[in-house]
Amino acid sequence: MSQVADAPHESHGRWKWDEWGRGPYTALSKVMLGPPFEGEMNLDVEVDGEPWHIYVKYSKSGFAPAESDPIEATRLYEWDIIGRGPGESKSTYNISPRFPDMRHFETGEPVNLPWENQFGEVEGVDVEYKPSNVTPERSLELLPEFFHAIFEEAGEPVYREYFREPPHPEYSREWAHERYVRARREWAERMAQSGVLQKVTHHLADTEGVKMTLDIDNEEVVNHQNRLILPPSAVSELFPGHTYGRKFEIYLLADPNAVSSDHPSYHPKVEVLVNKSFNDGESWAWAERQEVVEEIEETLMNFLAWEDIPLNPDGTDVYVEDEHFAAETREEPVEIYQDPTPGLEAKSDHLLVTTLHEMGDTAEEVAGTIATDGGQRVDDLADELGKHPATIYRAIKEMGELVELESGHVSYRARKFQEEIRALVESSVYGIESTADRLQQVMHLAEHVADVSPFQKWVAEYGAEIQFDEDGDPEQLRIDGILSWLKYSSYESVQEAARKAIEKWRHSGNDPAVLRGAIMKWQTPAGETETGYIGAVADR
Repeated sequence: MSQVADAPHESHGRWKWDEWGRGPYTALSKVMLGPPFEGEMNLDVEVDGEPWHIYVKYSKSGFAPAESDPIEATRLYEWDIIGRGPGESKSTYNISPRFPDMRHFETGEPVNLPWENQFGEVEGVDVEYKPSNVTPERSLELLPEFFHAIFEEAGEPVYREYFREPPHPEYSREWAHERYVRARREWAERMAQSGVLQKVTHHLADTEGVKMTLDIDNEEVVNHQNRLILPPSAVSELFPGHTYGRKFEIYLLADPNAVSSDHPSYHPKVEVLVNKSFNDGESWAWAERQEVVEEIEETLMNFLAWEDIPLNPDGTDVYVEDEHFAAETREEPVEIYQDPTPGLEAKSDHLLVTTLHEMGDTAEEVAGTIATDGGQRVDDLADELGKHPATIYRAIKEMGELVELESGHVSYRARKFQEEIRALVESSVYGIESTADRLQQVMHLAEHVADVSPFQKWVAEYGAEIQFDEDGDPEQLRIDGILSWLKYSSYESVQEAARKAIEKWRHSGNDPAVLRGAIMKWQTPAGETETGYIGAVADR
């Protein structure tokens, strides 16, 4: 199955070289200090056909000069090279000297840097890198181009091999790496509304030794900034073999409506950041960065897949291109793991059925009312149902974990609960007047939930029939109902039905690719019969 290729966002780390001593730093200092540049330079260059503006300036270090340095200053400078390229691409460097017995410029005390423990008593250079919308590999390629362009601008010669050798693979370190895709608001909203973030959180909630943070900010708009932070202990529970702590985040602009709906930034970034602070305070070697990228990409693709968001960028209308994210197919698909969260659905069903079984008449009325209108203030509910507010509060207490009460407003805690009870309200079960008969129906539902898979429940809900081929794989799925291609039709969406079928099939422990290749048959509002491959229908 095709998968969308993600794009680099930001990374941060440090490269180290001892091949040339302090040569690159010393050469740059000689050119930049004094006239005509006086420590500052602007220039425009072209690198591989791309225009870049380069700004060079000094910054003050915390280091005293070496005893052998022929200068009177008490404090060494460092050199910042800031490159701005096409779109929002940026590549920033800080070039700093390293030498034995480095000391603080004020106290004269030794500076505890790892350099001497790593390289011994030799000189070298340390380059802190921080690109944006550029891979760190590309940033490493740009460094010598920017560096040598400075000397060309100054009309001064310089050794051509500076920064053209790879940095030390182990002593060079990285501590942040981030990649993203951009998805349409309506698709990304599925991940925020009782979606994969909540499912993963609940799945790991009773796992000993796991600490995680879920931060939901839907105050101005859904997905303004929603993030889930997973330390290494949590990551290893989700992805076998993964070791790096990370953050999964969905976010919009600070002002989510600052741009029109046809601008890429109107739609949120969905991204994964591996960061030292999420990784038990540990950075990783430059040589290990590809392992980090692989774990980032597997997390992105799997979180999307577990929410049944199509991964194929072609013809799905899911992904939105921007200046740096091309929404293209990746060359090599990453591994898609079995969704570890289907057990959560069974827990939710058990909670729903148990609570319904214990509800009194008033709680049942409240449940039905807020299932159809999405939630109300307690006083308004009391007026509508002809009850005292205290009676409504007691009913809300009976409903337990199904609902949440905030500032006098009651609503369902999860979209699933609202949808299930709304369906029950519209069915014959909810209309049975005899409490005993109603409870009998509910208990039958409880047994049904316990005995069948999520996909079997979906088949029963839709009145569907499934035919299997001689190998036991699904061949045809016939839905006994009217479905529409129109998004805003009064009939259920055929695309949504197909997506739910795939979701329930996968949550039952099956390979979604198998069901996607089966034929789906349904009735249109015009009374005609239509067919299509389930995967193709779901992706439309």
